[in-house]
Amino acid sequence: MRFKNLNILFVNDDNNINIVLKSQKYRFKNLYFSCSENFLNFYINCNTNLDIVIVDLDPFYQNNKNIDFEQMLSICSHQQFIFLAKNIKTYKKILKNFTGSGSVVFFKPIKLTAIFDNILLLNKKDSKQIINLNHNVSFDVFGERLYKNDSQIFLTNLEHKLILLLIQNINKLTTFEIIDNIVYDGECPSKIAMQNLVGQLRRKLGLKIKSIRSSGYMLHSIN
Repeated sequence: MRFKNLNILFVNDDNNINIVLKSQKYRFKNLYFSCSENFLNFYINCNTNLDIVIVDLDPFYQNNKNIDFEQMLSICSHQQFIFLAKNIKTYKKILKNFTGSGSVVFFKPIKLTAIFDNILLLNKKDSKQIINLNHNVSFDVFGERLYKNDSQIFLTNLEHKLILLLIQNINKLTTFEIIDNIVYDGECPSKIAMQNLVGQLRRKLGLKIKSIRSSGYMLHSIN
């Protein structure tokens, strides 16, 4: 029952391992799976706060592919990872530009129980840093949860991605280009569509989102 409140993503290309892991899904609130090829796309479009992301680095090394940690951490700067690798050469290459925190690396083979133990160690659900966006709406930074009048509220996928991005840059400019790249994956249909999305957040949450002429938007807090 120790993991019943946790959302975990496991990135792995070995179907045999996935079969074993799927037998453990009952332990978690949600246990998601992604192959290495679809990892970034899955992460960007996942409308769930992921407590831990477990990544097998070997497929990335074998296929000479990098992981866009910069984009991932721009969505969730506190994202925690467990990395798996066969040797030191693998993780040094793939993680050379990794700037995240609260993560660990294990060398394979490793027992599933050891991974589970470290999920508990990394989990920071009891830690809270609250940002008050107005007198009714607040945001738990570590849990990435949005509250209105002390009740958790849920947004659409695009609204969720936009509010996370604006909070990441709280009281600072978030440019049109960054919104296009992070929220719309570089495929925003028009500036009007972006304006409408910002308007939805303003109306739904009563947020003070200032429009910066020809540049972007700025979300203000009352902290």
